[in-house]
Amino acid sequence: MNYYDNIQRAIDYIELNLKEDIDVLLVIQMSHFSITHFYRIFQAMVGDSVKSYIQKRRLSNIATELVNSNKRLIDVAFEYGYNSQEVFTRAFNKAFNITPGKYRTQKSKVVLYKKINVYERMLANQGRIIYIEPQIILDKEFKLIGMKETVKPGSERIKNLWDSFTSKKSEIKNILTQDTVLGICEYMPNITDESEFSYFAGVEVKDFSDIPKGMLIKIIPNSKYAVFTHKGSLSKLKDTYNFIYGVWLPQSGYELAELDTIELYDSRSNAADSEFDIHIPLKY
Repeated sequence: MNYYDNIQRAIDYIELNLKEDIDVLLVIQMSHFSITHFYRIFQAMVGDSVKSYIQKRRLSNIATELVNSNKRLIDVAFEYGYNSQEVFTRAFNKAFNITPGKYRTQKSKVVLYKKINVYERMLANQGRIIYIEPQIILDKEFKLIGMKETVKPGSERIKNLWDSFTSKKSEIKNILTQDTVLGICEYMPNITDESEFSYFAGVEVKDFSDIPKGMLIKIIPNSKYAVFTHKGSLSKLKDTYNFIYGVWLPQSGYELAELDTIELYDSRSNAADSEFDIHIPLKY
């Protein structure tokens, strides 16, 4: 599978249909990824979510047309899918820090968002990438006890879940490794940039003979994993995931398995130079 070709094919389709009502599901089908994997890989390679990329390209094309044509503002906006002048003006102003009317009359210079070429972007970023060499683990099964919540990325509910679990962790009697906890982003086939997903906070256990009240059991079946170590602040975690999906994966020869992604926190996570492991499931 050529990841770069598949994402570029999606970008090319988007570009040809910026004035149309773009069916993202059709774009995903063309890329040959599951919905969840498409959104992750697109974000990593392009640097924007699918929704944000489409909006930026439309607004950039509108900006170009405003200075190169005599069409009314609302007519140009309508061609690109904006049915409300208020919504269009707000979006344009947010993107370029100037209203479309002032932009046209003052002929102000703005930074337009150009169509992405993933190969060019990859080459341009090579000197800035910190390469993380993963460890490949075979046939690893996880038996877990913990708590689960439906969340959105960056949601306060993730922190609240960890607070609840930590306060009750001592009730679990058969923990495999005392100083290790796991955060699980449960795989769902239809997760988009804006979807909620299931997040599990727990510990690996020897068996399920003693399950505290209010907690759940979870088994993650045997799988192959690429294990990456994220080092530093959580504010840089997005960079690590972008490296995994946008750089390492396309060049690795591996394909993603449709299983949970695991973050493993141990004594290293509490150090000044904090680090933890990310398990990315791979197909055999």
